[in-house]
Amino acid sequence: MTASGFLAGADARSIGPDLGGDTVFLAGFDPDRAATSVHDELMVRTVAFGRADDEPVVFSVCDLVGLTRVHTDKGRRVVACTHTHHGPDGLGFWGKPFEGVSGIDPAYLARVRATVAASQEAAVAALEPAELIVGSVAVPELVRNLRDPGIIDDELSVLRAVRPDGSVIATFCDYPCHPEVLDKDNTAVTADYAGHLCRDLETNAGGVAVFAVGALGGMMSPNTEVTTHAEAARFGAELAAAVETALAGAEPHVDPSVAFARAEVLVTLENPLYTLGTEMGLLPPVEIRDGSVVTEVSVARIGPAMLASVPGELLPKLGLRLKSAMRAAGATLPIVVGLADDELGYLLPAEDFNFPEDYLNPGSQYEESFSVGPTGGPRVVEALEALLPAVATSSPNGGGS
Repeated sequence: MTASGFLAGADARSIGPDLGGDTVFLAGFDPDRAATSVHDELMVRTVAFGRADDEPVVFSVCDLVGLTRVHTDKGRRVVACTHTHHGPDGLGFWGKPFEGVSGIDPAYLARVRATVAASQEAAVAALEPAELIVGSVAVPELVRNLRDPGIIDDELSVLRAVRPDGSVIATFCDYPCHPEVLDKDNTAVTADYAGHLCRDLETNAGGVAVFAVGALGGMMSPNTEVTTHAEAARFGAELAAAVETALAGAEPHVDPSVAFARAEVLVTLENPLYTLGTEMGLLPPVEIRDGSVVTEVSVARIGPAMLASVPGELLPKLGLRLKSAMRAAGATLPIVVGLADDELGYLLPAEDFNFPEDYLNPGSQYEESFSVGPTGGPRVVEALEALLPAVATSSPNGGGS
């Protein structure tokens, strides 16, 4: 069988920081954690899916903790982050906040933006006839929910674009787990297990490997007490092997269809730290309309798969609800893409949200202290559910065979 109108292209390039100049504040864990070395290269990896008669859908994923909406592209182009806790601060929280020092280096973020744009253009320019292979597999041994152990999404989801001769153009995979095998004592720049996963796939399967995180809020964290680079490499290798398990025996979709829809969402801002940080110039500017933060969501359909892009860290209860809605809309492979086109922090179910008494010492309300407020999760999920009919298809394969 040969490919018809379906196309795929990919690109990857470095977004690593320069440690020779000003302090590079690492994002995640505690403020004022300065990078002292580079263990492995941070990357932006991009995959484009399209058809000869339409604009392609493009996913770029950066090895960064997150980027706010001001840094994203529009149209059918999505920019997500792996949420590594060992790359430069892209949000502003992790400089020296009590001294009024933001963790953001504007020149670095400008370079990231330019590199992402170039990567997306290169992936689109590289579009070529392709077939699509999809699959998923449970990988329960690598992840745990530290907030609510009884609610787990351990699904590894995979889309692989191959040439008609079977060689790999790109592998897109998604798993709901914080890239924080390394802990706060690490001061080396690293993509954590996500980087190892991508490099292993690129070495063993070929093509470009793109890794996105799913509904990792709450805290969906690595199931290990070992906090070494070797352990991060083991995690990456196990997930790379699971990718091949997920695709084993899967038949290619020769001519899958592609669809995309995007919507703006308003979320009430009810976090005093976010307001204070913005007023102090620590955080990037956000668009506020009638007391609400303006953000966005999108849904893509690539053959039998649906990918819902979420502007933050969705808790797994909401992620499982969203996957169920995608299945009901016809997707055989529902995927939640976290930290996509914005980073609002944790997106919790309204019924599980408890306002912290002290936002600086939130205790068990840690996720609430890094959230815009209780309406964030419900409004984002409802907006995504409303978009599903726009990309739904009556064919179980999403077109093609």
